[in-house]
Amino acid sequence: MSQPSMARRRTRGERPMIVLRSSLVVAAVVLVSSQSRLAAQARVTGIVLENGNHRAVPTAQVDILERRLRTITDSDGRFVLAAVPIGTHTLRVSRIGFQPTEREVVVSDTGSVDLVISVVPVALRLSEVVVVPSRYGVLEAEVVSQQTVTRDEIEIMPQVGEDVFRALKRLPGVAADDISTRLNVRGSTDRELLVRLDGLELYEPYHLKDFDGALGILDIHSVGGIELLTGGFPTEYGDKLAGVFEMESRTPPITGTRTTLGLSITNASAMSQGGFAGGKGQWLASARRGYLDIVMALTGGDDNLSPRYWDAFGKLQYAVHDRHRLTASALHASDNLRLHEEEDDVDLVTSWKSSYGWLTWDAYPGPGISARTVGWVGRLTRNRIGELEDLGGNDTGPEYFDVKDDRVFTFKGARHDLGVELSDWMMLKLGGEVKQVAAAYDYFNLTRALVLSPTGEVGARYHTTEVNLDPAGEEYSAYFATRVRPIEALTAEVGLRYDHISHTGDSDWAPRLLAALDLTRNTTLRASWGRYYQSHGIHELEVGDGEQQYFPSDLAEQIAFGLDQQLGADLTLRIEGYRRTSPDLRPRYVNAGRELQAFPEAEGDRMLIDPDRGRASGVELLLLREQGRNWAWSASYAYAIAEDEIAGRWVPRNLDQRHTVGLNASFRPTSRWQLAGGWYYHTGWPATEITYAVDTTTNGTVMFSREFGQLNGIRLPSYHRLDFRVTRSFPVGGGVLQAYVDLFNVYGRTNLRSYGFGASLYDDGRLVVSRYNGDELLPFLPSIGFRYEF
Repeated sequence: MSQPSMARRRTRGERPMIVLRSSLVVAAVVLVSSQSRLAAQARVTGIVLENGNHRAVPTAQVDILERRLRTITDSDGRFVLAAVPIGTHTLRVSRIGFQPTEREVVVSDTGSVDLVISVVPVALRLSEVVVVPSRYGVLEAEVVSQQTVTRDEIEIMPQVGEDVFRALKRLPGVAADDISTRLNVRGSTDRELLVRLDGLELYEPYHLKDFDGALGILDIHSVGGIELLTGGFPTEYGDKLAGVFEMESRTPPITGTRTTLGLSITNASAMSQGGFAGGKGQWLASARRGYLDIVMALTGGDDNLSPRYWDAFGKLQYAVHDRHRLTASALHASDNLRLHEEEDDVDLVTSWKSSYGWLTWDAYPGPGISARTVGWVGRLTRNRIGELEDLGGNDTGPEYFDVKDDRVFTFKGARHDLGVELSDWMMLKLGGEVKQVAAAYDYFNLTRALVLSPTGEVGARYHTTEVNLDPAGEEYSAYFATRVRPIEALTAEVGLRYDHISHTGDSDWAPRLLAALDLTRNTTLRASWGRYYQSHGIHELEVGDGEQQYFPSDLAEQIAFGLDQQLGADLTLRIEGYRRTSPDLRPRYVNAGRELQAFPEAEGDRMLIDPDRGRASGVELLLLREQGRNWAWSASYAYAIAEDEIAGRWVPRNLDQRHTVGLNASFRPTSRWQLAGGWYYHTGWPATEITYAVDTTTNGTVMFSREFGQLNGIRLPSYHRLDFRVTRSFPVGGGVLQAYVDLFNVYGRTNLRSYGFGASLYDDGRLVVSRYNGDELLPFLPSIGFRYEF
């Protein structure tokens, strides 16, 4: 029998990926136990009625503010809060179209408290009308749209790492893999999504960036509210093509202090918040430390990889007047990664740091007038030193790579937003922003590649890339929009935005139109059309590939439609359709193999693509039963196409998911137990076929050279997994301890991030190219975690 002369070609991305997966598995075995005394509890029941006519008010939100207990009234206006501790509490009822109502509730024994609450209807203000299709409110957001996810629902759903970005992966239109937290919205890349915290844009908001950003840089316990806009967004948001991810930090209590301690498979965290000066001031401070390096060292894990990261966030706010509030905020995140493998000739040290500081002035100078002014400074640094040898094995192409990469990005600026309600049927919005930005690039690499001469002799070709740049510039923007209500059922917003970017020379005008029409009391139609520009960021040069020039802004024109149908007291159907076209996109570098790489610019599959145009379209369906007495569930389906036209051929984008299905459910059998599960499916992502050619040197050595098929011309197998979580609450002292068991990928499905390819040459001259599993996503991953709030 003929014997192969070469086993499959090992890819450089395998080893770091295996180490990362094993690190997560090792970290998941951290166990903590707790004995606690159960405090006395009671039931609070009641009915919410409309003032005057005593009609029941369904889908009203009922909260016990001090304990973060929440429920929704049923079709008869009734509600049940089954686990309210003994004491005095503030109960709040809110629903769009009604004035929020608060009342004091005294629970004196373990029996039942029954309430009748009357709420006053109010005219819906123009600023409260949701006109944006595909708007999702998460955590503590007000009930201004029917697609609201509460903090309790987020915290009981199964997920890896309790990360604020991962909490959004279940929403239709969002694509992401198990390891990365980067959100790809409706076929876009994560760089096309605007991420803001308390009004400030966050650049590169991820930890472990050398592994595709495995965690966000903000602890989920510090986050109070989230808005994700995946459809057309209004003119106050700019310089991004695809969507907006807006985070608001938690609102501290006016009096007293609340502290939260958390322990998950990836980190330990602490947060404290409280009030001072008689309720005029509030403060919040949080810190988080990832302990993957510590767990690996204590458990005898692979010490070749040492990931360390931490972050801290704090804010101090003070009401200088009953209509004016000042807030000082700061956020810092730090990453350090060391990867050293003598056997595989890998030596890598990276460091990332992100620092933000900002002041916010919120003012309400008169009825119907609101203003916000934000001023900020910030700095991001990236330092990378590394060396790789034998990248391709017995393969022509890169054989040795040595890099030193230092980058600094600094920014400062100010923004002012103003809203004025001129009447019940007209509102104006206007604002502007000015930024000064600067970057410093100090990059050098040396690459040695094996080449085969026409005479069959092997030689080495050396190539160096050296870039030293210090670009600086200014960015200016202004917007104006008017929102009108010509009839009671119709609200429309027309706006125009202008952006000027000095380092690219762009001056872009972006008109936008949004509208909401109430067809019936339970049916709302929303639509949007707009032009969206995104400039080439001053810190986004691919200097590792020799890029030294900035390209003009990308342009996208998007139209979207959404239909919200209330099917019952707590059942909502949403249907969304969209189409986004881009007439011209700037060139970009990609790796055909799509494996996780510490040095993507060094790999032999690196290529430059220059799309002529792009398009993304799809339809999304979401059926949602909001949290009731015991059950909550959702079912979603999305059909989507995301493609670029390259050299006359439409090429699927990397995370093109034609079909996506999500099923989620949570069940609360008692006040102390919560069960939750989710099943997810999507069509396999595109991949690129790799073949090999064979050459023989003058001394008889066999050399392989790679040849690439059509970019993204094949697909990976379909993806699916099942997750499950059990959460148990223990009242301890003056607080609540939550313990959970999380089972990720319960049935151990092997899901792929990429294919690997190898070649074998047999003695009879036959060349056999094999395809095998490349980077695999997370396996079955059990974990235990704890959270204590007091």
